[in-house]
Amino acid sequence: MQEEKSRQGSAIELDRNLTDYEKREGLKSRLLEEEALRRGYSVTRLSFDTTLVTMGGKELLFKDMNGPLSSASLNTVVDDKQLTRSFLKEAKLTVPASTYLPISQTEQFVGFAESFGYPVVLKPNNLARGQGVFMNLSDEQELRQSLEKIEAIVGDRSTPILIEKHFTGEDFRFVIVDSEVIAVSKRARANVVGDGKQTILELIQHKNSLRAKDRDLRNFPIPTDPSQLSRLSKNGLTMASVPEENQKVILRDESNIASGGEGIDFTYTVSEGFKQMAIRAVNAIPGLNYAGVDMIAEDITAEPTSENHVVTEVEFSPGPVSMFPWEGEPIDMAGPVLAFYERNVDRIDL
Repeated sequence: MQEEKSRQGSAIELDRNLTDYEKREGLKSRLLEEEALRRGYSVTRLSFDTTLVTMGGKELLFKDMNGPLSSASLNTVVDDKQLTRSFLKEAKLTVPASTYLPISQTEQFVGFAESFGYPVVLKPNNLARGQGVFMNLSDEQELRQSLEKIEAIVGDRSTPILIEKHFTGEDFRFVIVDSEVIAVSKRARANVVGDGKQTILELIQHKNSLRAKDRDLRNFPIPTDPSQLSRLSKNGLTMASVPEENQKVILRDESNIASGGEGIDFTYTVSEGFKQMAIRAVNAIPGLNYAGVDMIAEDITAEPTSENHVVTEVEFSPGPVSMFPWEGEPIDMAGPVLAFYERNVDRIDL
């Protein structure tokens, strides 16, 4: 582990000309390519997110950072949120109370919310980057309106989606490779901090200018359309509001990077109990060797209890949030993934 930590900046610091496909998915592939080249391997790029790495006399095909020991069938399983949750339950992990219903069954959604209590969350079963996720819905009107919005996104009223009880806490992403926690990041919701002078719009524009300098965050600026900033109206604010000095304004309920969020490193402060729980979540999926695990927790530095957290998802191809933190030191992902293949290349039968 220490050897890998000493390498953590290598892929980030490599100065290369960026291309048109340098987007988030392309970035994961590019980071793996850079680390493979640094380790002396031959790399052939096939597309913006697909590469061949020659290792041990074998050509290993990678899409993003997922190679031959991270199969497409596993991708299908993990992308199915409801199926993944069933594996997590079998592993005795704490998951949100939830059910899986066609969008058309509006009254059943309302019945779930009334049974378990508001607020609730709606999630399409297999979309990524927070698409169609509506969080912290506090009453029946918000629930019905959000169902209509999801129907417009998905385009089919018969499509099943998840409704789950909202859990109040912070959103954390764990990266696990070969039963070892490589990185832990808090995914902070899109926010600005006031200076007593600038409007919220001006603060967003300034923060986006800083995000534009980051190799990952530049692809995901904070929206400036008030309709996309759900927390503004809830908190009685507008884009013209001027927050007081050091006043932190949360702009959205969503916390992923694609929604304007930002990573804060917790790798060295997370409790051992939560680390072991994340490892159990990955091991709950048969054949899964490395992945991301998402949890919502009140305090990730404390030991877990049945009341202070929920495990929400397992991510087949987690983004490189740990490599480009807003706060904290970067933690490499590509190096540990390639090291895993170096240890296991002999078991790959091509």
